Amino acid sequence: MIDYILLFIAVSAVSTASIFAVLANAPGIAASFWRFLVASLIFLLFYRKFPRDSKTLKYSAFAGFFLAVHMSSWIESLFHASVALSTAIVCTHSIFSGLFATLAGERIKAREITGMLIAVFGIYLLSGADFYADIHGVALAFTGAIAGGLYFSTAKFARDVDFREYITSTYLFAAIATLLFAIATETPLSGYPEKTYAFFLLLAVIPMSAGHTILNYLIRKIRVVTVTGSVLGEVVGSTILSIIFLEQRLEIVAYIYLILILLGIYIAISKRS
Repeated sequence: MIDYILLFIAVSAVSTASIFAVLANAPGIAASFWRFLVASLIFLLFYRKFPRDSKTLKYSAFAGFFLAVHMSSWIESLFHASVALSTAIVCTHSIFSGLFATLAGERIKAREITGMLIAVFGIYLLSGADFYADIHGVALAFTGAIAGGLYFSTAKFARDVDFREYITSTYLFAAIATLLFAIATETPLSGYPEKTYAFFLLLAVIPMSAGHTILNYLIRKIRVVTVTGSVLGEVVGSTILSIIFLEQRLEIVAYIYLILILLGIYIAISKRS
């Protein structure tokens, strides 16, 4: 029971990410860099330890790189599509993470496949009801979905290493990767208004340090599909918040599609067929 309470807290926390990112109004790479750097510093100060064994470093470097791709692509996509569509697409990382987790010995059940297909169909329908979107935003969000699947599924492979060391180093490697992305693309990491840095801090504390950390912890304990499938609930949470704080209202039919997405989630994570 406690695991599902934690899962609800994590999904609620990550649902705030899109709102903070849009309000920060900064490039995806810059927002991701500060998000990762602050989160890694929080855990370094709290745990005061960094892995030295090659196994932990290997997993965290891999996860950190794809976390950087996942977050940078997705945050940038928010400026080319509505929060609802962008988040819906990127949350299909649950499908990719489930597929990648089969390499760690997990088997995908027919019920889970059915639920995911229903959720993805709902996402497809939702994309047609979004008048904010352009193809660039869709491509960025989809890139974030694939990278997110690799990032989340790595936590299952790393379940036998120290979690505190793994999560701290993963966030630090992600910060290093986004720093390199910024240098390669000449994206500025400083010179933003104070309000922007405030939202960077919120991104680091709530959806990152709380949301992603709990998700990575739960993936070590329960099935990857159960955890990442539940994260599809972020689509609904983010959509509601975007209506309240960003005034991004979609057609009425779009909200019917959101209900269809939730139905798919329930089928995928329910213990009954």
